[in-house]
Amino acid sequence: MRRAAVIALLLALPLTQAQEPPNRDYKPPFKGEAVFDPRPAKRAEREAEAARLLAEEDARVQNLTVDNPLNGPPPSQQEPAPAVDSTAAMPVAEGYVPDAVAAQGYVAPPPPPVIAAPIRTPVQNPRAYGYLVGDTLVQRVQLTVDGKPVDLPELPRKDRFGVWIARRSSAIERAADGTRWLVMEYQIVNASKDVDVISLPKLKLLTTTRDVFIEVADWPITVGAITASQVRNQGGLLQLQADRPAPTIAVAPIRHQLKLALIGLAATLALWAGWWRFREWQASEKLPFGRARRELKHLDADSEAAWRCLHQAFDATAGRVIQPASLALLFRAKPEFEAARGAIEGFYAASAARFFGGQPAAHGVSLAALCTELRAIEKAHER
Repeated sequence: MRRAAVIALLLALPLTQAQEPPNRDYKPPFKGEAVFDPRPAKRAEREAEAARLLAEEDARVQNLTVDNPLNGPPPSQQEPAPAVDSTAAMPVAEGYVPDAVAAQGYVAPPPPPVIAAPIRTPVQNPRAYGYLVGDTLVQRVQLTVDGKPVDLPELPRKDRFGVWIARRSSAIERAADGTRWLVMEYQIVNASKDVDVISLPKLKLLTTTRDVFIEVADWPITVGAITASQVRNQGGLLQLQADRPAPTIAVAPIRHQLKLALIGLAATLALWAGWWRFREWQASEKLPFGRARRELKHLDADSEAAWRCLHQAFDATAGRVIQPASLALLFRAKPEFEAARGAIEGFYAASAARFFGGQPAAHGVSLAALCTELRAIEKAHER
């Protein structure tokens, strides 16, 4: 066995001497890295190919950028640059363009947009001290920006800020000089046991102008206690105060108004009475039975003048002379007198007996009562 091993070693020794020595620079690749070719000839070819590709890339980049005015003339036409101290730095203004570049029509890019900053406007704040629970404060904000008026899309709403402050209302008022002010009313809604420092809320008000808004800074104020925590029952400093008396009502203005109302009522009644008397007088002058009633008051009821006066009233009402045979014409012209047809026919029968029958007196006929009845009918249909 030992002899066979020596023979095998002697046969393998020439093969190992004819092989190329191993590459001591070879390192195993990392995971994901391309496998490195350990052979020197292949490595030299790959390095030469990489150098050639890099040179071609540099030439291509130079050809693309040689026409750009910012790059200047090609390297072959450029003059050697003077030595410059690398430690020195020359400040260059933002947006600067060389004259040579500007002459070739170069247009500088627009500057970046400027972001609007918060704009503070005049604010009239309330006093900063001496407030108690229930007190109201008014804060005024001028609605102008750089002297130019601005508008708000909406007013600040009613809201409560913490345990101390509540906004009660918001409105816009115009001052005498024409400026517009946002007036906000706040109220202290909590009681303090000692002097505390609180603040009106900080606001950010949007305007209808784009990128313009108004900021109102917070405003510190002091709030004190209404009374001490421990009260001595001396004098008017009592733990429980008496109720306030109910306010009395001033009755003098009420009496004055009542007096004016009574005077107006009396004047109205007097005017109605005067108008009624005027209508009666006007009727006694124009209407037949009204005139006859007024004249009968001054005549004897059994006299011929009284009978003639009533006859004239019938004739004036019908517009013609009425006789017993023509009473139908009277009722046709004035149908409202149908209600007194019996009394009218009795009057004409008594009148015919008095004037044509030789009877001096007519029994059962009252001229005054008949005239009053006919006057009432005439008044009811008066226009």
